[in-house]
Amino acid sequence: MIIPPDQLKKALGKFQGRFLLACLSSGFEPTVVYAAGSQLQLTNLYRAMGANRGHCLGACTTGAAALEHLCSVKPNLLLMCDDLLDMTLGSLVEQAKKLQPAIRTIAIISRIDKFCDDIKSPIIVADQDLLVHAETVTLMAMAVATNTTYQSPTILRRFNELNQKPAAPIEGTNILTRRERQLLEAYALGLSNQETAKQLCLSQQRPVEWCNSGGAAPA
Repeated sequence: MIIPPDQLKKALGKFQGRFLLACLSSGFEPTVVYAAGSQLQLTNLYRAMGANRGHCLGACTTGAAALEHLCSVKPNLLLMCDDLLDMTLGSLVEQAKKLQPAIRTIAIISRIDKFCDDIKSPIIVADQDLLVHAETVTLMAMAVATNTTYQSPTILRRFNELNQKPAAPIEGTNILTRRERQLLEAYALGLSNQETAKQLCLSQQRPVEWCNSGGAAPA
């Protein structure tokens, strides 16, 4: 696969501003712990944080170390990769929620052929989608800030191949209607009220109603 520079720029360029604005709108200030088997992967994740690096509370190369660190620093976000050697992501999510019920989780999947539905994380993203689909980073970040669910395109295709559906949202995760999801994605992608209304066949007043449900309206 050849990924041109302009596609790389689209995938990463808008992440910072969108994520900060979403956190401001929802009142969520992320404090993050990373868990990945590869130190290179951890370095890449840390680098991608940009100005948000101050929110990083540490990185762990095993699931056991991540759980120990959660007890110590109590982050509100755990970002995990599926290359941990000592436990599956499904097990890590389950144990992390027992230690800290309100923690939000992101599961990054690199081995899509081995992916199954035992990962009860509200946000599951295939690492290949972070570059192939330019909107993935923004939608993932928005799901974190608003405490909603998100599965990237490759993950959804994998569920279809397995004839399965994503797990029901875990307790504490906001459940959006189809229209609310559309409005949130329009906001995440930077559409104006006029653009959102045209795309969803609504009057320009309708997108603003998102504010009434506790989220942020498209700007």
